[in-house]
Amino acid sequence: MAWLGCKDRAGVGAGQKGWTRREMDRMRKWLFTLTAVLALGTVTVSASAPTVGPIVNVTNSQFAGNEESLGMDSTGNVLAAAWNDWHFNDGCGFSYSTNGGSTWAPESFAPFTSFTNDPNLPGAGTFPIAGDPVVVWNPKFSTFDVVCQAFGLSAHQINLLATTFDPAKANAQANQNFSYGTQVGGAPAWTGLVPITIGTSNGSQKGSNGKFPDHEAGTVDTGTGPGHHFGRLYIAWAEFNGLGRSPIDLGYSDNNGASWTGPIRVSDAGHQFDQDATPRVGPDGAVYVSFINGPNEKSLKGNAALIAKSTDGGNTWSQSFTAAPIPKPSASIPNVLYRGGTNVTSTVDQRTGNVVLVFDDATTGALNEYSVHTLAPGNLSGWSAPVRIKATSSTQFFPWLSSAPNGRVDLVYYDRACDSNDVLVCVTLSSTSDDGATWSSVAITSTGFDGDKFQACVQFVDPPNCGVFFLGDYIAVASTNKGAHAMWTGDGPQAMDVFNATVSF
Repeated sequence: MAWLGCKDRAGVGAGQKGWTRREMDRMRKWLFTLTAVLALGTVTVSASAPTVGPIVNVTNSQFAGNEESLGMDSTGNVLAAAWNDWHFNDGCGFSYSTNGGSTWAPESFAPFTSFTNDPNLPGAGTFPIAGDPVVVWNPKFSTFDVVCQAFGLSAHQINLLATTFDPAKANAQANQNFSYGTQVGGAPAWTGLVPITIGTSNGSQKGSNGKFPDHEAGTVDTGTGPGHHFGRLYIAWAEFNGLGRSPIDLGYSDNNGASWTGPIRVSDAGHQFDQDATPRVGPDGAVYVSFINGPNEKSLKGNAALIAKSTDGGNTWSQSFTAAPIPKPSASIPNVLYRGGTNVTSTVDQRTGNVVLVFDDATTGALNEYSVHTLAPGNLSGWSAPVRIKATSSTQFFPWLSSAPNGRVDLVYYDRACDSNDVLVCVTLSSTSDDGATWSSVAITSTGFDGDKFQACVQFVDPPNCGVFFLGDYIAVASTNKGAHAMWTGDGPQAMDVFNATVSF
C-alpha cells in the first residue's frame, strides 16, 4: 500500500528542525490487511500482437528516481513525467518528450522546493521536500498540470501544491537548475505554486492535532459534450485528520490550477479509513473516485475496493459503493527490503462507459492482479465477479490503469514471474477490450532487476548507504488508440532510474 511515499530530510537548514524517517514512518504508516471469503475467477491469458518498443532510460542518474506519474497529449507525441527525486533538490524530478517518448529532455526537476541541485543556489519554493507527483495533460490550456505534496518545515506543515508546465515555452538545454526555464523557478515554462489544500502533521495519528493530505492522484475532463466540464482538473487524496481516520477528499480547478474549489468530501460517513484515491471521468462527464477501505486504522479484516460517483462535476458525491471485497490483501511483499502491498486503481472505458477496477490480492498465495467492472454504465450497485488477470505463483504489485479512446484498457504492473525465486522484478502490460472479461499480456521487460540493489539516499545529505530501500509506491501508463506508454523504476548503471517504453497495438 502506498501511504509511506514521502521522503524526509534530517537537518534541512539553519533554524529548521527536520523530520526523521522514523517520525515520517510513524505518521504515515497505516496498514490495511484482511481475511474474508470470495471465490476469484481465473481467465486464460490469450496471445496478442502488441509490439514493445525500445526501453529508454529517462534519468540515467547518480541518484535515485522513483514513483512515476506520466501525462500525455491526445496525439501521444508530447509527454511529461515526474517522480520522487533524490538529487539535492529533494523534490519532484521532471522531464518531457516531444517525439512520443523516443527521447527525453535531460533530467531536471519541477520547481517545488527551496533547493536546487546546486547547494549554493537556493530554489524557488518554500518547502524543503516534495514528492508524490501527479502529471496530467490539460487540452483546454495546452499545458501539463503538475501537483506535488510539499513538506518538511519545522512547523510540520504539509501542502498539496499545483503548477503548470508549458512545453512550448521550455528549453530542453537550459541549466538543469532552471527547470527548462530561464531562471530558478522555471519561468516562463512554469507558473507559480498554488496550494490546493494544507495540513499540519505534528503528533501521532490518533488523538492528536496531526492533519495532512496524502497520496494524491489526478485527472482532467477532456470531454466537450453535455455533462462535461472541459479542462476541469480534479485532484483526490486521503485526508489524514489526526484522529486515526483518513477519508477521501477532492478539489478541482477550472483555470489550470490558479484557484481551487474544495476540499470536498468524497467517501461517505461509513467509510473513513481510506487510501489510494483515483479520480477518473467517464464519457458522459460523470466523475468517479475509487479507493481502498478498511473498517478502522488497525483492523486486519474487512478491506474492500470502494468507489463513489459525482454527476455535477465533483461538487456532490454518491454513497461509497463496494466494487469488490479484497479477501487477502497484503501490507508487504516477500523476499525484499523495499515495501509493497495491496493497491486499488481504476479507469473508465471511454467507449462503453463502464468502470474497470483492479486490485491486488493474495488468495492464491502470492499477490496477483484482479479486475472487476460495472455491469451497466454508470451503475455502481452491480459489479462483475473478479477475474485473475495473469495467473502466476509469483508476486505482482503496483498496478496502474489507463484507457484509450477506442475502449482498450491498459494495466501496467510489476511482475516477478520472470524470476523463479520471486525476487527480481519485471514489468508487464495487460490489456482488455471487453472491460476486463478477458485480458492479454505482454512482457515489457523480461530480464528482472533487483529492487534492493540501490538505495534512495538524498545527494549531499544522506550517506551513500543510508538504509532506505524504497522502490516507490506506483508506476505509470498512458494510452492512445495506437499504443500504451509505460513508465517505471528500474536499476540503472549507478542508481534507481526512471524508464519508459511504448507498446504499440
